[in-house]
Amino acid sequence: MRLVRCIATLLLGVCAVGGLAGCTRESVEPTPGPPEPGSTTASATSTPTPTTPPEAIAPERPAAMDEVSVAGAEAAATYFLQLYPYAYATGDLSKWNELSDPECVFCQSVIRNVQEQVAASHSSSGSAIAILEVSAWEINVGRYGATVTANEGPSKEYDEAGEVVSERTESEKHVLTYALRHDGSNWRVLELDVETVES
Repeated sequence: MRLVRCIATLLLGVCAVGGLAGCTRESVEPTPGPPEPGSTTASATSTPTPTTPPEAIAPERPAAMDEVSVAGAEAAATYFLQLYPYAYATGDLSKWNELSDPECVFCQSVIRNVQEQVAASHSSSGSAIAILEVSAWEINVGRYGATVTANEGPSKEYDEAGEVVSERTESEKHVLTYALRHDGSNWRVLELDVETVES
């Protein structure tokens, strides 16, 4: 999955497919050898616990989002971007939908991509977001602009059998420009433009 592809491919009528967190679908546990003399055999019920990938853990909503202010706009822009890999990793669009305006082209393209991915039983991993810089400014009452500079980590997309169907091996640096408003109860992303820049 890739932030910029959601915009660029939308112009061609084709949206990039994102993904759920990629864990190997079929794992084979090694057959244990005979216990060493004097050693205690582990219980048959003790099995390793799978580690949840970071992108599959819901980001925490910043308390600053309760403010209708520059700080609140910065928090909303940051939180929205952190929801991007989470939505692909889990298929959970609930928080993304809450912040997405119906007229936001990028926002709606992500929604379609995630829905198509889930329908195709595809999954993906990666696209970890590292925030480098964030700033916001007031346009008028309740409306704000914001710019976020961030790195997007490598990612892989898998088909239903767990085979890699696409892969991005390098991190990418993006500058995201937002138009946001606060409707009195919640923030909304009205527009989002993504530009990839040299690291």
